[in-house]
Amino acid sequence: MRGRATIKDIARETGVSNVTISRVVNTPDQVAPETRARVEAAMARLGYVPNLAARAMRTRATRTIGCLVPDILSFSNAAVAQAAERALAAEGYGMMLVSAGERPEDEVRALDMLRLHRVDGLLVYIGSESDARMIEALRGLETPLLVLDRTLPIAADTVFSDHGPAMREAVAYLRALGHRRIVFLSTEAPIRPVVERKRAFAEATGDLGESARIIGVRGPDKAHFRAEALFSGSDAATAVIVDGSRLLRSVVDAVRVLGLSVPGDLSIIGLDVEDVAPTMTPEVTRITRDYGEIGRTAARLVLDRITEGAKGPKRSALLGSHVVLKGSCGPAEH
Repeated sequence: MRGRATIKDIARETGVSNVTISRVVNTPDQVAPETRARVEAAMARLGYVPNLAARAMRTRATRTIGCLVPDILSFSNAAVAQAAERALAAEGYGMMLVSAGERPEDEVRALDMLRLHRVDGLLVYIGSESDARMIEALRGLETPLLVLDRTLPIAADTVFSDHGPAMREAVAYLRALGHRRIVFLSTEAPIRPVVERKRAFAEATGDLGESARIIGVRGPDKAHFRAEALFSGSDAATAVIVDGSRLLRSVVDAVRVLGLSVPGDLSIIGLDVEDVAPTMTPEVTRITRDYGEIGRTAARLVLDRITEGAKGPKRSALLGSHVVLKGSCGPAEH
C-alpha cells in the first residue's frame, strides 16, 4: 500500500527544489505564480497533505483560532461561531470550538486547553462577567483576544450588540396595542446582553408599576421552566417578551396547557429565537441580530490583531438589533 505523498515526491513530480515546495506551503506569496500553480497541482494530484504540526513548530503559528462559548446549544452562540468559522476558513484558518457550559471553573479549564493547543487567536463568549478566576486567566493571555458581547475589565478587542433600542421598540409596539401587563422572561446570567435588555425594559415600562415584570430564570432551569403561572389569574400577563428558544418553548407549552390563543389571549415577542420562530404558527414576532455579521466582524478583528500585533489600539464594533414583526402580537383584551 502506497504511503502518503511527501515533499520529495512533489519535488520529483515538478522538478523544483524542496525549499521552493516548502515556500509554497508556508509563504506562497514568495513563489512565482506559475511555479506555485504547478506545485499546487502536483500536491492535489498526489494527495499531498502538509504536516501542520511540523509547520507550527517552525513558524510558531498553527493557523487555528480558538472559540470558547458557554452553550453551543444556544442558537445565537452557534450561529456566530459558524459565521466566524467560515470567515476564518476563507483566510486559511481553522477553528477549534469549545463549549464550556456556564460554570466558571469549566471555562478556565477550556481556556487552558486552547492555550495548550497554541491557537493563534481567541474568540471568547463567557458565561459570567464577575468571575475573578476567568478574568485573571484572560488578562494573563499573550494570545490575540476578541471578546464577544461582554463587559470585562481587561484590554481586548470587542464586538458588542446594541440591545437597548430594539427592546424599547418592542415594548412601545406592545403598548401601542394596548398591553399594560407585560412580562420580560429572561435568564439571570450576569452578562451584558441580559443587563442591557433588562435595563431597557425597565426604562420603557417604568410608568406601568407592578403591571410590568421581569422574571429571571437560572441557567440550569431554562429547559424545565413552567410558565403557566404567568398567564393565569387576575394579574395574568397579556404580553410576554421571552429570551431564547428554550424559554420560548416553555411559553408555547403554557399556551397549550392553558388553552390560550396567540395573539388573541397572549402576545409573544421572542429574543434570539431565529431557529424556532419561523416554524411556529403564528410566526413569532422577534428581536433579532445579524449573527453572520457578528461572526465575520469578530473573525476580521482577531485576524487584524494577529497581523498587526498587540501594540496597536484596541478596536471595538457595535452592531445593531432590530424587531421583525410577524403574527404573534395583537390588541390587548380589556
